[in-house]
Amino acid sequence: MNNAASNVTPIESKQPAPAGARFTITASIDGFPIQVEIEGKADVLRSMIDRLKAIGAEPPVPQNLQKAEPTKAAGDEAPICEFHGKMKMGNYGWFCPKKMGDGSYCKSKA
Repeated sequence: MNNAASNVTPIESKQPAPAGARFTITASIDGFPIQVEIEGKADVLRSMIDRLKAIGAEPPVPQNLQKAEPTKAAGDEAPICEFHGKMKMGNYGWFCPKKMGDGSYCKSKA
């Protein structure tokens, strides 16, 4: 058989060209996580985000913002540093975040 005289057109030439970039949007609607995939240009992405907002979708909360500050027990007020006022709660207890007159950090802890 002679393939040089074939009249078969490769299928690749008949496939549609990509419309643009592919975007994946992660959101939640009424507490349910969703992912939407779209193709197109930036204006298509913007219109999809606007439509998602219109139906009440919310963007995901980044992990670093989900960390809550250390919880205080009821009636647990911040101790007072003898030099600077209220202390802050840290990983290892209460501390004073202010600097002393010589530029070093205050060493008051509770």
